[in-house]
Amino acid sequence: MSVLAKLVIVPALLALVKSEFPFELDEDLEFQPSITRSNDPNSYRLPDEFDPTHCDIEVTPYFETAPAGKEPFTFDGEAIHYLKPKKDGLSSIILQDNVKRVTGVTLTTANGVPVLLHDTNPLERIRQYFFLKINLRDGTTLVNDQEYVLHISYIGNINETPLTRGMFRGSYKDSNGRVRWYAGTHLQPTHGRQLFPCFDEPGFKSTYNISVIRPAHFAKTFSNMEIAETIEMGDRVKEIFYRTPRMSAYLISILISEDFTVIADNKNVTHPYRIIARSTAVNQGKYALEVGPPLTEWFDNYLGIKYYDMEPGLKNDQVASPDWASGATENWGLVSYREVRLLCEDGETNALDKMYIGTITAHELAHKWFGNYITAKWWDNVWVNEGFASYFEHFAMHEVDRSLELEAQFNIMYLQSALSADSSASTRALRHTVNSPTEVTGHFSGISYSKGASLLLMLKHYISETNFKKALNRVLSERSFNAAVPEDVYAAFKYATTGDTVVGNIDIEDFIKYWVDQPGSPVLDVHVNMETGLIELSQERFFISPSAKPTEQVWPIPLTYTFGSQPNWNDLNPTHLMWKKTDQIQKAPGQEWVIFNVQQKGLYRVNYDENNWRMLARALKENVTSIHQLNRAQIVDDVFAFMRSERMPFKLGFEVIDFLKDDGNYYSWYPATTGLNWYRNRFLHMPEVLAVYDEVLFEFLGTVIAEVGYDYVDGEPLTKTLNRLFVLSFACNIGHAECVENAVQKFKAMRAGGTPVNPNLRRHVFCAGLREGTYDDWRWLYERRLNSNNQGDEVAMLRALGCSSDEKAINEFLDMVLSDKVKAQDRANALTWLYAGNRGNAKVALQYLKKNIDAFRDAVILPASFNSVLSNIAAYLDEEGLEDMEAWLNSVQGTLPEYNVGLSAIASARSSMKWGTDRADEILEAVGHGAAHAIVPTVTLLLSTLVALMLR
Repeated sequence: MSVLAKLVIVPALLALVKSEFPFELDEDLEFQPSITRSNDPNSYRLPDEFDPTHCDIEVTPYFETAPAGKEPFTFDGEAIHYLKPKKDGLSSIILQDNVKRVTGVTLTTANGVPVLLHDTNPLERIRQYFFLKINLRDGTTLVNDQEYVLHISYIGNINETPLTRGMFRGSYKDSNGRVRWYAGTHLQPTHGRQLFPCFDEPGFKSTYNISVIRPAHFAKTFSNMEIAETIEMGDRVKEIFYRTPRMSAYLISILISEDFTVIADNKNVTHPYRIIARSTAVNQGKYALEVGPPLTEWFDNYLGIKYYDMEPGLKNDQVASPDWASGATENWGLVSYREVRLLCEDGETNALDKMYIGTITAHELAHKWFGNYITAKWWDNVWVNEGFASYFEHFAMHEVDRSLELEAQFNIMYLQSALSADSSASTRALRHTVNSPTEVTGHFSGISYSKGASLLLMLKHYISETNFKKALNRVLSERSFNAAVPEDVYAAFKYATTGDTVVGNIDIEDFIKYWVDQPGSPVLDVHVNMETGLIELSQERFFISPSAKPTEQVWPIPLTYTFGSQPNWNDLNPTHLMWKKTDQIQKAPGQEWVIFNVQQKGLYRVNYDENNWRMLARALKENVTSIHQLNRAQIVDDVFAFMRSERMPFKLGFEVIDFLKDDGNYYSWYPATTGLNWYRNRFLHMPEVLAVYDEVLFEFLGTVIAEVGYDYVDGEPLTKTLNRLFVLSFACNIGHAECVENAVQKFKAMRAGGTPVNPNLRRHVFCAGLREGTYDDWRWLYERRLNSNNQGDEVAMLRALGCSSDEKAINEFLDMVLSDKVKAQDRANALTWLYAGNRGNAKVALQYLKKNIDAFRDAVILPASFNSVLSNIAAYLDEEGLEDMEAWLNSVQGTLPEYNVGLSAIASARSSMKWGTDRADEILEAVGHGAAHAIVPTVTLLLSTLVALMLR
C-alpha cells in the first residue's frame, strides 16, 4: 500500500499539508468501519486450523443495466477453496466474509465425495466479526492433511466508491462525453472478504485461478495474470486467467472496464511492463514506462532475486484508476494507482507529482519482494511490508535518476516526518497489537511507513550496505512465498553480520528489536567542555508536549559527529554506540562547535548546550554553507521542535534559525515553512501580533524568494523547482505583496489572453488569482477544471477554487463537493482546502454544514473523514465562529453521533489560540520586534493586515 495520509497515504504528503493547518492533523487513515469492539485480542482472527492451498474465483458483474433478477452494481460469485485441515477432529470451517449474500455452500473430499453439513444450522454468518462458519453434520469431522473442496456461491456488491474497498465502481467520460463504467478491486488490508468469502489474513497464502464473465461490449479484463482462455457466451465473454503465484488474498486484483487500454508498453516478451489507463489518457503513460523497467532491474540486482524468475508467466502491469482510495496498492502483476500517481502529461503535471510517480512506482515495485514474495504474517508488523517499501521508494528511485536528489530528500520527507509522528505521547511502536479491521487500518500510519524506513536507513549505515544487502537477500530467500515475522528479519541481519565486528559489539537482533518494540524516539543531549574537550551525552525519549511524563527508555543509538575545526560531512559510519542513559566522548580541547548525527542518518534529535548552539548560530551567519545542507535541515527541524517542547528558549531558537534570512536552500526551507507557519497559525486571532509576525516572515523570505524567483526555468534542478513551489505558496498565502502581485498578473494573463501558467507555478498563481479576483474569475476556473483531462491539474484547480472569499462561490464550491463533480477520494481534502484558502470561508461553510449535515456525512463516506470535516472546520473558526459551532452542537447533541468530536475540535482550537496569546510577546521579543501589545502599527501596516485578514 502506498503513502496513506489524508491526501495520498504518503508521509511526505502529510508533511506538505501540515504547515497549512492551524493545528495538527489527525493521522487516522482510510477505511474505518463501524464495528463492535471486543476485549479479546484475537476475536477477529481466524483460528489457524486450515491450510488453504488453492482457490478458484469466478465473478459475473452487473453494471447500470442488469438482466432480469439481477441488481445493478452487484456481481454473482463462485469461490472454490481447496484446503487441508491441520489437525483431526474439526467439525466446522471458519472463513472471513463480508459479501452481500451467501446463496449456497457444499463441501466434498478431493475425490468429489460429499461431506454432509449440519441439518438445521449448516452455516452461520457472524457479522460482528465478519465470519462465515460452516458446520458439519453432528458426528462428522475432518481428517488431518486430507484435501477438501469447499464451494461457496454468493452475491457481492460493486460498491459506489473505492473508499469502502472490495469491488467498487468508477466512471469517467470518453472523448465524446459519454459516461464509461469500470469496476476495480481494492482489497488491502481486510477487504478480500468483500470480494469473496476467504481466508482474509496475510499469513494465509493460496494460489488462485480467477475467471471473469464480463459484458461482451466491454474491453478485455485485466487481472494479476494474463488471460489463458476466452469463451464467448452470447452477450457475455468469459475470461480465464493463468494461475497466480502463492499469495495472500488481499493481493488479488481485477479491472473490468468498457475501454481501459494499454497506453504504454515496453514490448518485451520476457520482461513485460505496461501502463494501463482509460482510453482518453493515451498520451500520459510515457514517464511511468521510463522509470518502471529500470527500477525493476535495479531491484533484481540489488536484492539478488529476479522478479520475472519468481514465478512463470509473471507480468508487471501498472493501472491508473480515476477513483482510488490511497496512492497505490501493490497487487501482484497488476498494481493499481490513483491516476495522479501514475499518469504524467507535459504542460499539465507539476514536478512534485512527477517525482511522486517515480517514488510511488519504486514503492510498489519494492512490494513485489517485501509484501508479495514475503509477507508480514499479521498486520501488527505491517512495517515488514511498508517500512522496506518506503525505504526503497527513495533509495531505488535515487539510483535510477540521481538528479531527483531522493537520497537527500528522504531526510526531510520521511525521517523528519518519523521524528514528528514519534514525538506524541500516544505514538505506537512499529510492532503494535491490532485485532479489528479498524485497528488494522489504523496501523497503516506514518509510524509503519516513515519510521520503518528511517530505521532501515540507520541500520544500513550502522552495519554497512554490503551486510544490509546480504541480510535482505537472506530473509527473502528463506521466506519466499511465505509469511514472515520480525524475528525472521532479525535472524537475517544476524546471519549477515556474523564474523564482522559491529560498533558497540551489540547483538544485532537486540538492536533492531528494541527499535521495533519501543514507541517513541530519543533526543541526544550534548554538553561540550571546550576547555577539556570532554563531551557529556545523555539521552531520553523526546516528547513534543512539555507536560508529558518522562520515561526510562534507553535506545541503542549509533553516533556520528564532526567538529568545526575539521568538519567531515562524508563519514557516515558510526564510530560509537550509545546503549545507556549517559555516555562520554573525548575530543581535543578548543573552542569549536560540535555536530552530532552527520547528514542526519540516525533516528534521533540532537540538543546542545547553549554555548554550542550559539557557536553554530555564529558559524551559520558568517557562512551558511559551512554546515552541510542536511544538517542545516536537521537544525531547523530540531530547533522548532525544541522550542515547542520548551527545551529551548524562543530567543535562543530564533537566534539559531536566523541564518534562514541568508539561506535559499531547499533542505533548510522545507522544514522552515512548516515551523514558521505553525507559530503564525496561533496568531491568527490577534491582528496586531499577526501583522508584526508577518513582517518578520517577510524578512526571512527575502533571500529564498530571490534565489528561486517567480518563474520556472527549463532544465533547472528539481530541488529549486520544489523550493519555489512550496515557498511561493507560503509567501502568497501570508500576503507577501510581490508574490501576490506576480501571481495575480500571471492569472490575469492566462484568463484574458490564454497565456499558459507553468504547472509548477499553478498552486500559488491559481489561489492568489481567485483570492484577489471576482466570482467570474472563480467560475472561469471552475469550468476549466470540469474540462481538464489530467487529474493532477484537476486537483490543483480544486485546491485553488477554495481560495475565493466570494460567498456565492463558496456556496457553489460546497454544492460541488456534495456532487459527483468531485471524486469521493477528494471531498474531505476539498473542504480543508476551502478553509485554508481563506480563513473566513469556514464561517460560511459552517452555516452550509448545519443545513446539510447528512449530505456531508454521505459524501465523505468514511466516519473518520467526517470527523476530520468537523475537526478542520473548527480549526479555522475565530472565537465568534467557535461559539456559533458550539451552540449548534449543543442544539443537536441528541442526533449528532459526532457531537464529542466537534466539542473536542473546538477545545483544540481554543487551546491553540490561548497558546499564541500567552506567548506572543515572548516570541516577538525573541525575533527582535518587541512586545506585540506595545506596538501601534502604522496606518499602512494596519490597513494591509486588515485586508489580509479579510482575504483569508
